[in-house]
Amino acid sequence: MKVSETTTTALKTALKSGNKAWKQARSSTYLTALRKIPLTGLGWLVLLGGLASLGAYLAWDWAEAAAIMFAALLALLAAVAQTWGGGELALRVTVAQDRLRKGQELIGRAVATNNGRRAVRALKIELPLGTEQADIAVPTLRSGKSFTREFQLQTRRREKIVVGPPRTVREDILGLIRRVRSWPESQDVYVYPNFTSALGALSGYSRDMEGATSQVITSSDAAFHALRPYESGDDRRHIHWKMSAHTGQLMMRQYLETRRSHHLIVLDLKRENYREADFELAVEAAASLAVSSLSSGQPLTLYAGKTVLKAATARAVLDFLTEVQPAEGAPDYRHLVRWALAHEAQASVCSLICGPGVNMRRLQQICLLPAADMATTGIRADAGATLTRRGASSRRLLNIGELSQLPPALSGGSLA
Repeated sequence: MKVSETTTTALKTALKSGNKAWKQARSSTYLTALRKIPLTGLGWLVLLGGLASLGAYLAWDWAEAAAIMFAALLALLAAVAQTWGGGELALRVTVAQDRLRKGQELIGRAVATNNGRRAVRALKIELPLGTEQADIAVPTLRSGKSFTREFQLQTRRREKIVVGPPRTVREDILGLIRRVRSWPESQDVYVYPNFTSALGALSGYSRDMEGATSQVITSSDAAFHALRPYESGDDRRHIHWKMSAHTGQLMMRQYLETRRSHHLIVLDLKRENYREADFELAVEAAASLAVSSLSSGQPLTLYAGKTVLKAATARAVLDFLTEVQPAEGAPDYRHLVRWALAHEAQASVCSLICGPGVNMRRLQQICLLPAADMATTGIRADAGATLTRRGASSRRLLNIGELSQLPPALSGGSLA
């Protein structure tokens, strides 16, 4: 039976592929095994130098090579003796606060405890703190003893810092062997953007049967208030017929208007509209408005690019704003505002926050998109700029250069 040439070629190709895959797998296995050997670069150099010296001694009977070989062997044995054994060490890392404001100091504590019967030799704790690292030297611990050391990190920017996972490291004096044990625990620390109080600076209400009762009297609502005589033009549907029969004249029901206030914040995330300082200022402005609204019991919805956050607590919105970043593919700001308004028709207050890439004329046009009865404020974050205000209280345009300008700008009334 003849085997076709095509079949032979296919078999050869399959054999070559299988052989290549086997070599790659074997190489990967060897590399994995080598990585498990706790030798440092210097340790490998000493080991290979010792093996080379052994070869030279066997080949040419060099006494110098034998001396080098024994020196390398003794150095490696001493390194093994210094780093051998881990004992029953327990490691616990805690932080004083997991929510900070930019500029505050992150303070934590690392506690190493020897729960075994034998002493634990001196070691080092490597503790990642975001992009930085704290190195903590732990002395020899006898059975039942603990070692506590505090660590600090000065926060300089808005970010989420991952504290950990810590590693315990044992090294010999010469740096030939490095034994590392990783611990699984880690903690998230949120460094919030700076924010200021804008309480009462933004207000707006819309009538809602399920809202809170106000002191404004109206002819129709859900909260009954009092009766009054009929006047020309009154809606006869609200005549109180029983009282009218009793008094001999038409009596009208009066109600207290029920209101609802809902704050909509739309934050532009389009990267080309900001410099770095501008975006930080925009985030700080959004945080200030959001925290002030939630502190006064005002419901809040935040649109940041394609993300929608219906926040019930200040912590939730600040956690979100800690990690928000500008993006290349973020939607055009005008389209974003239209989309937000289409989904948040119940909002009574609207804050539109953007960077200097959106000029004041364009921001003014965008501020005309919300309904006429929705109190709207356009805020342009231009770091270092002079404060300017335009418009009246129901339609305001603000250009701020720093966060401290926001509260007086919001409460300053109109400025042509």
